Amino acid sequence: MRRIRAAEADGFVRVKGAREHNLKNIDVDIPRDALVVFTGISGSGKSSLAFGTLYAEAQRRYLESVSPYARRLFHQMPVPEVDEIAGLPPAVALQQQRGSPTTRSSVGSVTTLSNLVRMLYSRA
Repeated sequence: MRRIRAAEADGFVRVKGAREHNLKNIDVDIPRDALVVFTGISGSGKSSLAFGTLYAEAQRRYLESVSPYARRLFHQMPVPEVDEIAGLPPAVALQQQRGSPTTRSSVGSVTTLSNLVRMLYSRA
């Protein structure tokens, strides 16, 4: 039987000692299975926490499970400066982009999800 870590059992993603970019050794518990919004003034660390720490670590953990050939297909983010992240589920990051989609664009191509879906089905 799989032993469930405390963060998974209580429904939180636990971040300890995040120091990515302008984060100052922060600890935070983020509810899982909920819509979570990071707000604050410019430079307060919202993107550093969401993209530079949480998404970077989720991507790193996922890409460890795929072949080296498949890893080359993705832009890999650097390992985040953090002491521990527990209870982190797989993640997809959507960032605001400039430019307008064409008539041939799809949700998958605009968000780059199509690459992830393609890899998922190639592994099935």
